[in-house]
Parts: sequence; C-alpha cells; structure tokens
Amino acid sequence: MPPPRVPADLLQPCAGYTGPVPQSEGQFSDALIAEARGRSCANGKLAAVAEILAAPNFED
Repeated sequence: MPPPRVPADLLQPCAGYTGPVPQSEGQFSDALIAEARGRSCANGKLAAVAEILAAPNFED
C-alpha cells in the first residue's frame, strides 16, 4: 500500500510571534494574537492531515 499523499503546504510550519519580548500592553496583545493565529493555523493543518490519513486508500 503506498503512503497517503499529503500536500507539501500542510507540512510547512505556521508562524507564531517572532518579535522581541513584549515591553508594553500593546506589544503583549500583538504577541498573543500572533501566537493564537499560529496555533490556529497549525491545528487546522493537523486536522487536514488527520483527515487524509483517516481516509480509505482505494489505490490498489
């Protein structure tokens, strides 16, 4: 059985906060939003990969 085809974009990392340590409330808020977006991106990719791996393989 061949391995499932997982699109390459699903295997790329998602960006989180990469800036300096936040020094103000606004910077901290920006960092939290960036981390939340990165985690949401990663969770979406994991869910998509899980669907691909759970799908039956009909290539015989």
